[in-house]
Amino acid sequence: MRVLSSLALVSVLFAKATHALGEKRVITFPQEHSQVDTAQTVFSSSSSNDHFLIASKHDHYAAPLLLSSSDDVAIHIAAQTFAHDVFRVTGVKPHIYNDSLPHAVERAIVVGTAGSHMVRHLREGDYADELVGKWESFDVRVIDKPLHGVESGLVVIGSDRRGAIYALYSLTEQFGVSPFHFWADVPVRPQSNIAYISSEILSHGEPTVKYRGLFINDEHPALWSWAAQKWKVRWGEPAFLPDMYEMWFDMMLRLKANYFWPAMYASMFDVDGLNVTHGFPKEPIPGPNQVLANDMGIVMGTSHHEPMARNKPEWDREGKGPWDWTNDDYLTEWWTYGAERAVGKETLFTLGMRGDGDMPLTGASNELVQNITAVQQDILKKTHQKELNDIPQMWCMYKEVAEYYTHGVPEDVITLFADDNWGNVMTVQPPGKDHKAGSGIYYHVDYVAWEQMTIAAAFNTTSIWILNVGSLKPLELPTEHFMSLAWDINAWPINSVEHFLRLWAEREFGSGVKEEVADIMFKYSMYASRRKAELVNSTTFSAERVLGEWQDITDRAEKVYHSLDKETKPAFYEQVYLLCLLQTNLNKMYISGELHYSLNNADETAQRSNLYAEQGRNAANLFAKQATDAFFHDSDLTESFHGMLDRKWDHMLDQADIMPHVSFVNPSTPAREGIPIPELGYGVISNIRVTFENSKGSWPGNTASNCPQGEHCPDPELLPLDPFGAKTRWIHVGSAGPRTTTWKVTSDDWVIVEPKYGKVKKDGSEDSRIRVSIDWEKAPESGKGTFHLDASDGSEVTILVPVNKYAFPPSKFKGHVQGDGYIAIEAAHHSTNTTKEEYAFHNLKGYGRTLSGLEMFPRSTQNFTAGEGPSLTYDFWTHDAGEVEINVQIGPALNFLGTNKTLAFGFQIDDQPVRTINPIPVEPLGFARDKPENKPVAIGAVPKDWIGIVKNEIRDVRLEAKLEHEGAHKITLYGMTTGIVFERILVDSGGISGRGYSYLGPPESVRV
Repeated sequence: MRVLSSLALVSVLFAKATHALGEKRVITFPQEHSQVDTAQTVFSSSSSNDHFLIASKHDHYAAPLLLSSSDDVAIHIAAQTFAHDVFRVTGVKPHIYNDSLPHAVERAIVVGTAGSHMVRHLREGDYADELVGKWESFDVRVIDKPLHGVESGLVVIGSDRRGAIYALYSLTEQFGVSPFHFWADVPVRPQSNIAYISSEILSHGEPTVKYRGLFINDEHPALWSWAAQKWKVRWGEPAFLPDMYEMWFDMMLRLKANYFWPAMYASMFDVDGLNVTHGFPKEPIPGPNQVLANDMGIVMGTSHHEPMARNKPEWDREGKGPWDWTNDDYLTEWWTYGAERAVGKETLFTLGMRGDGDMPLTGASNELVQNITAVQQDILKKTHQKELNDIPQMWCMYKEVAEYYTHGVPEDVITLFADDNWGNVMTVQPPGKDHKAGSGIYYHVDYVAWEQMTIAAAFNTTSIWILNVGSLKPLELPTEHFMSLAWDINAWPINSVEHFLRLWAEREFGSGVKEEVADIMFKYSMYASRRKAELVNSTTFSAERVLGEWQDITDRAEKVYHSLDKETKPAFYEQVYLLCLLQTNLNKMYISGELHYSLNNADETAQRSNLYAEQGRNAANLFAKQATDAFFHDSDLTESFHGMLDRKWDHMLDQADIMPHVSFVNPSTPAREGIPIPELGYGVISNIRVTFENSKGSWPGNTASNCPQGEHCPDPELLPLDPFGAKTRWIHVGSAGPRTTTWKVTSDDWVIVEPKYGKVKKDGSEDSRIRVSIDWEKAPESGKGTFHLDASDGSEVTILVPVNKYAFPPSKFKGHVQGDGYIAIEAAHHSTNTTKEEYAFHNLKGYGRTLSGLEMFPRSTQNFTAGEGPSLTYDFWTHDAGEVEINVQIGPALNFLGTNKTLAFGFQIDDQPVRTINPIPVEPLGFARDKPENKPVAIGAVPKDWIGIVKNEIRDVRLEAKLEHEGAHKITLYGMTTGIVFERILVDSGGISGRGYSYLGPPESVRV
């Protein structure tokens, strides 16, 4: 017997273990409270009947692993990794044995597949029979005397090789080893002891999605340059070889991914590493990457336009003739080589054919493509000597290829539907249409995948989910969330994102910051999803609101960063802090550089740089400089990332930067140089410019923005104030000349002005913002007050302040009240939410651009008659009657249910008839519109207005309505089909269109 000192069986404390995201906690870290002086103490079974001890640093003990030599090499590789993980946590590395243990070793971790000889001979192992024949399932439990001579065993059984691998990695994740221990530098936190809770069983059945994959895409210049530098690759030589892919596959398996489309911009996955100086090997020999993938348990594939396990760079290097079916003999030979090379290597073959460079195929037709697919299947059947049902195959319905789906895909070929490149599911497995091999989704990484991927799951589109991750960094978080959904979507119900983020933050950065980090990233996901970063420009957002939100989470992330230990800071910087810094700086650059004039007081938007230049304000120079500073700061942030950890991640954020257009204004040039301004008297030049919200005009003086005729302009006038609209309006006093100038304001006694006096410096650095509000007890029922500004240089400006003193609704009214000429309602702030049978609207927290979204669940083919489904009502109060425009804002959904099956909802205002609304056009965008038969389709085509919808991440459903009276009104939204997510309801009686509210729209109206 091995003699060890023992942990005391009394007063044992347990450190908090880490969850494997979405799984039961089965690992604890027993802490030594007191020790027994036992130089001769025989080590007992895990020191407690409640726990199976896996490793102890103090006792320099680790339970050995027992494997079956007949099991796949992938399990043996994973077992080596498991042992190394135990060593990283405790400093003690377990021994690994095949088939039998040394004499007197009484406790072990037994690892095998359900069909292996060792597992079949387990004592009380009948439960393993339930795993036989299942896909990637596992069971982990403690068993007494599981095998002859073994007193106690932690038995890890997989239904197949990946089932066993996932079980091992589920345990190591609970040890504290992140899937991103390499790719995001998440530290492995040391523990004195690791133990498994004996009473617990960790098990998982078949995953939600069969093939769960990642796609490295557009890897130049970032990932390729990084790898080339890290492994000192000369230009022209392959950079992605087993050294890199071993770490990549390790990450994939820890994420419970199993399927891979490799980098294909300039890499040949199946060839790289072979000597191809004189061409490809005559015999179809698999390259070292291909061998490694199979040895580690990865299912290989190729992207949607690279058929038969051969990628485009292979064709570019050695292909002969055109890439179309006029070259059928050579292509048949070419594809046969790829199929033969993959014999014995787990592969999911891509079928079909697009044109060269992922363009439409020359001469393509349904008949032609079906003929090509038949040839490909014949190749597979001959080379693999199997029935087609036993050879995994996929045909990706990407762009124009998708139309062929309506004419039939072979039953043994998985149909892979593509999203719209922006994270919106275009098509699901058509309800009522069975397809033996099933269907799947090719998806582009997005922070709001839950809503879309649960649609795919609800309609059994679960044979493949493949995620385009670019070069991965810095998208580790959404990548893991996607994979977690694919593994077990039932573990992540409605509004589970915050829970996921807390578990993720705890694992990556520690329990002390999990709540704060989760909230930061929850907000980050909303802010980043409002508009993709590459589409943000100088006319997108209102300033202080958006920039303030970004700055807030960045400041919070900074505080977290400085609170972390040295080992954890890099991981947090890479996955959280840097993202916030980059997004904040991007928005600062554009907001400083050039802002649209569509301003409202709630957004407090500053019109900067270009607008200030138009208004003759010296501050234009300051904000132009801020814009250029922000541009160069982006480079500084990139370098801060590249330079960390001895330049470990050099080049990973490489990108092509384009210098933004920036205009500069001479601060010595007055607004209208040398031209008399009427308000000043002959020949006087003003050193100030007075501007206010919702106007491009500037005073004193006459410009085309002050009034249409550009001269003899009347006194400017603010937009009316009322008790239910914005509480204040703003007025700016800015420098416009070479002199520092003081100013003061007088006004009617019911017009409140803060501040009433001030000074503007000539360089524009101390321009003033004045807030104008109303004392409603003193204000008249209607009319106009006055605001008069006098400056020390003789400038004078009078601004009129109109008011409407509307009466309050009666006390019994509950709802939103019109103010500033509109009603804006967040969909979550409904008056009633009424169910119909099992159907009801649920609030999706964090969905959309401002707060949340309301969607009808469960997802199904149910199509209610308008007015009969579940409903949401919104009570509101108006001060007048007449024509209004009602805008029901919904998420950017597509008609995913199939050809000519449109999504719909019902709309009703007051007691008027219920309208059926089909918000998404069926007329497609682009070439699909010009099909000879001219029939609209949903599969493979986006609607004609798609570009604007995906840019803005919202669909505005604008409806005309007439309010027959002032006072109380009601809007009712009825569920008809699945897939509609309501975000906001806007009722515009002129206040929205008149103000030109910016990207996110007006603030929500007062609710009483």
